[in-house]
Amino acid sequence: MILQWIMALIEIQNLSKLSAKEKKAVIQRSSLNLDDVISETIIPAAKKTAENSLEALKYYTEKFDGFVPNPLSLEKEALEKTFEKYKKENADAVKAFEIAAKNVEEFHKRQVPEGYEAEIAGNLLGFKFEPFDNVALYVPGGKALYPSTVLMGVIPAKIAGVKDITILSPPNKETGCVPEIVQAVAYMTGADRVLQAGGAQAVLAAAMGLDDLGIPEVDYIYGPGNIYVSAAKTYVFSKNLCGIDSFAGPSEVLIIADDSADPYYLAHDLLAQAEHDENACAILLCASQKTAEETLSHVEAAIEKRGERREITRESIQRNGKIYLVNDLNEAVEFSNAYAPEHLEIQTREDDALLKKINAAGSVFMGDFSPVAVGDYYSGTNHILPTARACRFSSGVSVHSFMRRITWQKCSQDGLKKSLEPIRVMSKIEGLYAEHGYSVEARFEKS
Repeated sequence: MILQWIMALIEIQNLSKLSAKEKKAVIQRSSLNLDDVISETIIPAAKKTAENSLEALKYYTEKFDGFVPNPLSLEKEALEKTFEKYKKENADAVKAFEIAAKNVEEFHKRQVPEGYEAEIAGNLLGFKFEPFDNVALYVPGGKALYPSTVLMGVIPAKIAGVKDITILSPPNKETGCVPEIVQAVAYMTGADRVLQAGGAQAVLAAAMGLDDLGIPEVDYIYGPGNIYVSAAKTYVFSKNLCGIDSFAGPSEVLIIADDSADPYYLAHDLLAQAEHDENACAILLCASQKTAEETLSHVEAAIEKRGERREITRESIQRNGKIYLVNDLNEAVEFSNAYAPEHLEIQTREDDALLKKINAAGSVFMGDFSPVAVGDYYSGTNHILPTARACRFSSGVSVHSFMRRITWQKCSQDGLKKSLEPIRVMSKIEGLYAEHGYSVEARFEKS
């Protein structure tokens, strides 16, 4: 009876038998509709924030959370006290985060870019990198704790040279403050403060600045959040108030497997993604009917045994869990590149060869012993990744995320003289010779 239920829950389908319309629907997957949220909630809140950011923050925090934390902003001294207290009471937890932090730091240190200069057509050209001045990292609360996001957000920003880092995180309604572990990791990684506020109101306040709390307008807001956070990030970016990492939709994993993969591992990797929330996506592309069926059986057994978060996981699998049979691994790669998943696992005999063919994915996990969770917590790569096909045009958070690339040129007289005739012709074609073209020609009138 249970097997019939789970078979209806995830139907094993042949990918090649899907119609073009059906395949397109899976690939494009419905993303969160932000239009109503922006018009009904974000725009009015933004107007109120522009008038008085601190009062607006207090108003909406009271409205949505039922109280306003005191203090609203936890500065370094307060974070240090929490860290020392938490470390005494939870030494093993702090040690685990410290080990993971070293791995994240080691990986991201290697990403620091260098500028260069070159002589081209008699002129000296180049570019340099400069870090952002102020950034805000959103760390969700609600259905789970995410101190690991503090690692992934603060460490690369510090390595890039960002001067001021504010963490935005909603307070716990029972304790009245941001969870101690989030505060502790914030101090450990070098954040400047934790603003005890979440939701759209925190994003809007960070984008417009909180002078009364000594929090400047930020250059960049990043990190995952709910539909209101995503809508607020989209809004502030559209108004050119600050940059954002990417649209944050539901989390997702796509797994490519053949008959060499372990169905038990595959099942638990699908379930680990489904555990995030009811809208998370978990898809298996499998070149083996037997492996697909055994994976499905393990999914069924595991869900029935789970207690904590079982209903979330079950609902996610029911909505978005899919198992597709593929004719070969090339078909799987083609689909994956079109899907552009946030997380891609490859568990086949040809992992290295397939990786070379992947051109759109947030982060790739190869082999039997590389579950997504190792990247979420420990290995050193970043878990703040694009979702909803944004991997086609954007990448996960890295040191590069926090740096401006500035080009420069220092032209010689001879180099500029060589450009005179081409610029004269080009500016006349564009109808801009009168000033554009002449600004070059003027320099040679006396010679």
